[in-house]
Formats: sequence, C-alpha cells, structure tokens
Amino acid sequence: MLVVTYVWTWSFWFTSVNLLPDPQGLKLALFLLGGFGPAMGGVLTLRLQSGKRKVGKTAFGGFLVGAGLAIAALAMFRFNLLEVTGASGSSAQRFLDFPANSPTYVYALMSLVVLASGFVFASIQSNNQCLRSYFAGLVPDRKALVLAFPVILFFPVLLIGSNYLADLLGMEYPQPKYLQDPVSIWLPLMFVRMFTVAMLTGGNEEHGWRGVLQPLLQRSMGPLAAALIIGVLWELWHLPLILGGVYGEGNIALMIIGRMLTTVPFAILLATIYNGTRGSIFLSVLFHASINSQIGLFGGSQLATLTGTLVVIALVVVLRMWRRDSGFIPAETCQAAR
Repeated sequence: MLVVTYVWTWSFWFTSVNLLPDPQGLKLALFLLGGFGPAMGGVLTLRLQSGKRKVGKTAFGGFLVGAGLAIAALAMFRFNLLEVTGASGSSAQRFLDFPANSPTYVYALMSLVVLASGFVFASIQSNNQCLRSYFAGLVPDRKALVLAFPVILFFPVLLIGSNYLADLLGMEYPQPKYLQDPVSIWLPLMFVRMFTVAMLTGGNEEHGWRGVLQPLLQRSMGPLAAALIIGVLWELWHLPLILGGVYGEGNIALMIIGRMLTTVPFAILLATIYNGTRGSIFLSVLFHASINSQIGLFGGSQLATLTGTLVVIALVVVLRMWRRDSGFIPAETCQAAR
C-alpha cells in the first residue's frame, strides 16, 4: 500500500509545487489528485491481494455518490474560504486558489479528481467482500450520526477553553479569527470548508490511512503502535509540500519534526475514533476536516497544545491502546498485505 500511496501522491505533488505560478488552476488540480494517494493505495492493495478485481453493477450507485460529492466540493472552491479560517494570505491559501479563467484543460483534469472520488466510493457496494468490509465505514450508521456533533465540537471546545484558561492566567496570545469576524460570516463558511476538506483536501486521506492501513497494522500490533507508525508515515508523505514551501519557509528537518509533534497525536486521536466506532471512516473524515478548518479559526493560546497532549495521553491510558486486542479489524477473512 505504501509504495502505491507515495508514488501516486509524490508524482502529482512534486509536479504541482514545481510548476510556474501560472496556470494556478493546474497546480490545484494536480494537488487534489495527489491527495487521493492513500485512498488509491488502500483500494488497489485490497483489490490485488484479495484476488477479486470485479466490481459489478452494484458499485455504480456508490460511484455516483462519490463523484457527485466531489463535484459539489469543487464548486465550493469558488469561495474565499481561508480568509475566515485563519490562513489568509498564506502559501496554503494561494495554493488552493481556483481562478475562474482557468484553461479548459484544467477543468478536464479536474474530472479525474471526480473519477478518483467515485472510484473510492464504489468500494462501498463492491462485489469484492474485502473492499466492501473495509469501506463500509464510509456510510454513517446511527451511532456515527449521533457522534458527529461531538466530533465537530471537539476542537472548538479544546481551543476556546484553552483561550479562556490563558485569559485567567493573564497570558497573551493572538486574537482568534472567530473574535475578529461576525459569526454570520465565519460559521457558515467554516462548514463549507469542512465539506471541501472532507472530500478533497485532507478528509479523503482517511480512506487509506485509517480505513485500510490502521486495521492492517492492527493485525500484528496494538492501536497505539499502529497510530505512531502511521503518524510518522503520514507526515513524511507531505514532504513535497514542505519542500515546495506550501507550509512556510525554514529548516526542512525542523519543520518536519515540528509538524510531526502534532501529526502523531492527531493520528492517535483518529485511531481512537476509528476503533471506538468499530471502523467509522465517516467520523475519521469528519474529524480530519474539523482539524483543518477549525484550528486556524479558534486557535490562539499555546495552552491548546498542552491541553491536547494531556487529552491524548489520557485516552491512551484509559483505553489501554497498547494492547493488541483493543483494535478493530473489519474482516478476518480479508488477506490483504501491508
């Protein structure tokens, strides 16, 4: 899976970040295609290892759902979302620009993004039992729908609570974006950006990292060890964007280490959600989308880092995540290789 994931993503991302500034739409199209690396790696690995490549007519409905959601998300790139979510003027914002005057071939390339999304969602209804078992969690059940609200609220509670604690302690910190802009502006745009992230710029990674690799690793180790491994691999996977200056400038090694200090705890939190809901990829996607769309909006005090770390440690201890039998595995009969 890792070979397919890295080759797929790095081929698109190294090309994207090394393009000249124009046409910007082409950079975005290549960036979005690269983001499907983990998902494509997961799907192709399960297909090849299970020896059942036939998808069947029943997968067409899932394909249409995935393709339709991707089209809706692409349409929402017309909004200037990042200005109200904490990244205004950053390299990341410029990288996600989708100019209205993009060349026709850019729109044609965007169709490949739609096809990639449809291809992944088709696994929900596949005749391949292995694929269907692993990707069943893309469809939210009643429990996932109930838990969606607290998942969305996790970061606002953590970040705003840390800000209030900093106020009580007399600590200074930059004013959060949610206090600078009217709620009537940032709240709806936050949800719009959550949707675009969930479908195209982060959440779609969860189909591979948590949906496939996490349970595969849990066949031979505990959820904590699996999450630690994935956290490191996940951050290294972003290397083309780091080298291209998408996340800022500075010493590359220090940037990777610094980002890994947040990526690894996030991987543990996502593993907790995946295992605690017995394989809900939907909630993993939703949580990832919350990470990307809310931290810049609600964040301010550095106490959030300490508070979040304590939360992660508490979950590891309470759930005894080092135990090998504490992880969820979708299908014991699916003999897919790591």
